[in-house]
Amino acid sequence: MKQLQLAIVVAALAAASSARASITLTFNNVSPVQTVTLNASGGVNINNQGVYAGIYNLTVNGVATPSLCIDIARDISAGQTFNDYSYSSLAAAPLSPSGPMGPSAASDIEKLWAAYYSSSMNDASGVTAAALQVAIWEDIGAKAGTYSLTVSDNSSVTTEAAVMLNSLSSLTATADLVGLVSQDGQNYVVAVPEPATMIAGALLLLPLGASTLRILRKSRTA
Repeated sequence: MKQLQLAIVVAALAAASSARASITLTFNNVSPVQTVTLNASGGVNINNQGVYAGIYNLTVNGVATPSLCIDIARDISAGQTFNDYSYSSLAAAPLSPSGPMGPSAASDIEKLWAAYYSSSMNDASGVTAAALQVAIWEDIGAKAGTYSLTVSDNSSVTTEAAVMLNSLSSLTATADLVGLVSQDGQNYVVAVPEPATMIAGALLLLPLGASTLRILRKSRTA
């Protein structure tokens, strides 16, 4: 039922995106944050020092939305706004050349988010938030198959990221996540929006209409 629920939500988000033609996204900042060095080769070639790792704070259609970056190939600056974003299933994100990540990496990210992400992840050091970001970058790099990635120059962050990745085999809980993708702007992973007022309206655009909405509501209250 959970997989059906998530499939319905993703379809609804896509319908909502289509109905609006686009999603407006503003990148605000990365906070809490640490800096690391990224080196990638293959389909993505970068050698960047001082890369921000942490919670990427967005405004999505006027709503404050915390996220994590899943796209090392595209840069973005604080205050930039784009009008061409759309929702995507996580496995289909990010857009080329960084992705798509595929179902294995998507499953890992859902487990890492459920285990380590917190809306109050605002410790003064920012190490935990940065470690989760680095773990996601490394997992996508290992499993997307389009590039290889190493992260360095911050041992506190990379050590904790390694602990997170090593814990994957014991994690079972998963978070309901979707991608926010754009050809021009950086691509992100976010929690499925709740309460889903927007989704409920979009569900009525789907072939099963109100019946899909009843399934979703039933699964949330079961």
